[in-house]
Amino acid sequence: MDNFPIYKEDAVTDPVYRQDTQFLCDAIPAAVIAVNLSYHITIFNKGAESVFGVDRNIMLGQDLRGFFDAQQLAQLALAETLATGIVCLAREQTFHVNGRSFHALPDVTPLFDSDHNISGALAIIRDLGYIREADQRLHHLEILAGIGEMAAGTIHEIRNPLTSVNGFVQLLQLRAARQNDQTAVGYCKLISDEVMHINNILSDFLTLAKPQGSKTAKTNIVQLVHDVLTLMYGEALLFQMTLVHQLPSQPLYFWGNGEKIKEVLINLCRNAFQAMVPGGTLTISISADTDKIRVALTDTGHGMTEATIANIFKPFFTTKEAGTGQGLAICQRIIHDHNGEITVTSEIGQGSTFTLVFPRLEDKAV
Repeated sequence: MDNFPIYKEDAVTDPVYRQDTQFLCDAIPAAVIAVNLSYHITIFNKGAESVFGVDRNIMLGQDLRGFFDAQQLAQLALAETLATGIVCLAREQTFHVNGRSFHALPDVTPLFDSDHNISGALAIIRDLGYIREADQRLHHLEILAGIGEMAAGTIHEIRNPLTSVNGFVQLLQLRAARQNDQTAVGYCKLISDEVMHINNILSDFLTLAKPQGSKTAKTNIVQLVHDVLTLMYGEALLFQMTLVHQLPSQPLYFWGNGEKIKEVLINLCRNAFQAMVPGGTLTISISADTDKIRVALTDTGHGMTEATIANIFKPFFTTKEAGTGQGLAICQRIIHDHNGEITVTSEIGQGSTFTLVFPRLEDKAV
């Protein structure tokens, strides 16, 4: 029995032993519960708090039989383990605790004292829902990675014939113009425009799929937003929108590529203009604390549903008739490359707010 764990009967009252053991158990990505021979709980880790929805400080020292009913205890096979010292390996069970039902795999192993006598049992309960969700996410990422690799490798082969098609269409357009065939000229222009549209989609995909090398430097976000406001002023007038800014008087610095962040801000401004009717207002504000800088863009547009918000940063998802669905995905990619975050809140009929968060540099940082 030397291979079995040694367990101290006074684990609940020994603060050093309890702290060290609890620290190790908290690192296990599953619910870990240990009991002594009288079923009193001596270990209840963070995973158990999450799975069962109860504070460990309430559970430690309590009788487990007051938490699990007889059927649940039978599923855990604690009595069998405490009586025989047999390890009970995972068998899928359904647990009903605190009004929540979930499928789990419980492993129960005996605990022994220094004299090799059974002194308790340790149950490790793995939530199958979480495991299966993680497996599905991993599988989904593997599929996306495979698709991205294959697509990125073939995009160049697609663009070559597109270039040829566009060249010949332009020749036909010139020929039709010489013959004064305006119908053919119109058709050729339509084909050329659609070829360019396809080319733009392919370019966006490459931007999204391939790592982008970029020059980074200490950048003043206040000046950068001011520059974007200047650039967008003309478009705001064209669309009959009002641009409002709330910028601090002092510079705020982050480390990154200013041109890339301008690209993100311009994209978000244009999205906001398209979401509003004439007379709408776009407000850009900057706030900061000691660690973070936040740039918020708030529009008075039609807002978004929860379903749209959940998918808005996914590639190829769009609510626009002529959209490619890659603009916001590229924005998110750029922000993540700057170790930042981009979030959105919205209310139907009230508008939306996109918030960019960047790590802040000290004012004197190089």
